[in-house]
Amino acid sequence: QLVVFGLSNQMVVAFKEENTVAFKHLFLKGYMDRMDDTYAVYTQTDVYDQIFFAINQYLQLPNISVGNHAYEERGAEETALAVCQQFYKQGTICPGNDTFDIDPEIVT
Repeated sequence: QLVVFGLSNQMVVAFKEENTVAFKHLFLKGYMDRMDDTYAVYTQTDVYDQIFFAINQYLQLPNISVGNHAYEERGAEETALAVCQQFYKQGTICPGNDTFDIDPEIVT
C-alpha cells in the first residue's frame, strides 16, 4: 500500500513540475531552461512588457499550446482558463505505528 501511495504521489509531483515548466515557457518572456529559477524584470518598461506578453500568450493559448491547456466551450461561449486541484480534506500520519488516517472527502 505504501509503494502504491509513493508511486501515485511521485506521478502527481512530476505532473506539477512538468506543468510548471510548461507555464514558465508559455508565459514568461524569454524564459529558458536551467535558469536556476532566477527570472527577474528590473524596469517599469520591462514589467509592463512582461505583463502584456503574458496576457497575449493567455489569449493565444488555444492556438499555441500542444498540451491540455485550453478554454472550455459552453455552448457559444468559452470559459476562462482555470486550474482545478483536488485534495483530501484531512489527513494525518502516525509515525509510531506507520499508519495513515485520511478523510476520504475531496475538496476541489
